Amino acid sequence: MQVNMYTMRTTPSTTTATPQRAHSTHKIRTDVVLGSPSANCGGVGICRVMASGENLDVKCPRVATWVSVTEEGKMRFEFEKASMEGRYMRRHFRWLLFQVFEPYLVPHSLLRSQKIEQRTIRPGIYQVWEVDDRLIVEF
Repeated sequence: MQVNMYTMRTTPSTTTATPQRAHSTHKIRTDVVLGSPSANCGGVGICRVMASGENLDVKCPRVATWVSVTEEGKMRFEFEKASMEGRYMRRHFRWLLFQVFEPYLVPHSLLRSQKIEQRTIRPGIYQVWEVDDRLIVEF
């Protein structure tokens, strides 16, 4: 997979950063519910990750997301901007930073080749790359 330099806006001036190369061209199409699990998907972070089109009783808005793994073993989430309302973009991706307050374990059924540690999204503040129609976060 060819990875180009992405432009990251962090201040009024522009800086550049290089995301990790994808481990393979294998991407998994998922639906992600943003928010904190303990807040019934309110707040910020990752509340739930499920297979695309999986029909679970989830009333919270879903965001179409491609998930892959970088060469360094990080999970890469590519959130499709067109699949989320502007208020969710502002709440979760403001200042091109993505906050996670609670750990989240991506289901084994989605990332079978990864160990528990590699499937765990840990609390922290993560950089966001805005690339065309996607917002990319590496955990």
